[in-house]
Amino acid sequence: MAVNVVQSALSSRRLNRWLFVLGALVLVAGILALLNSLIGNSSDTKENANPTGPAIQQPAAPQNIRLPAAAWKVANEFVHTAVPRKNLARSYELADANVRAGFTLNEWKTGNLPSIPYYETGKVIRYNWKNTNFAHPREIAQNLILEPRAGSTMKPGPYVIWLKKVGQGAKARWLVDYFGAVQGPPVPNP
Repeated sequence: MAVNVVQSALSSRRLNRWLFVLGALVLVAGILALLNSLIGNSSDTKENANPTGPAIQQPAAPQNIRLPAAAWKVANEFVHTAVPRKNLARSYELADANVRAGFTLNEWKTGNLPSIPYYETGKVIRYNWKNTNFAHPREIAQNLILEPRAGSTMKPGPYVIWLKKVGQGAKARWLVDYFGAVQGPPVPNP
C-alpha cells in the first residue's frame, strides 16, 4: 500500500510542478553563488595599509652579558658536588625546584638522582659549540666538557648547565635550573 501512495504522489501533476520549481530555484541559487565567487565581491580584501591603534612593539631580546663569576662558581660547585654524588647537602642548596624534581633534602642525600647523570668529575671545561651558550642578566646556558678524575675509566663528555638568578638586590643568587648530557662534537680521549 505504501508503494501505491508514493507512486500516485509522483504521478501527480501538481507535485511534479512544485518539484520542477524547487529544482529550478536550487539551480538559479547555485549559478548565483558561482558567479558571486568568481566575479562578484568587489570589496577590497587587502589588509589596511594604515592600521589604527597603537603600534605593536616587538619585545627586545635580552642583552648578552659576560658570564658572571658568581654564576660560574655555582655551576662549577654543582658539577663537583651533585654530579659525582659528593656533599649532596650543598648541591641541594645550589639546585632550584626543576632540578630537585620534588625531592626532599633527605631523598636527595641518598644520591639516587634520576634527573642528574652520575659522572666522576675531575676537570670542567667551558666551551661554545655552535654558539649555544648565552648569558643574560637572569638566565645562563653554558656548555661544558667534563673530564673524569684521575684513575677513572669514564670518558670525557659534553654537558650543558642552565642557571637562573632568583631573588632581587643583595639577596639575589644563582641556582642550577638544568644539568644534562648533550650531543656535541666528539671529545678526544686524553
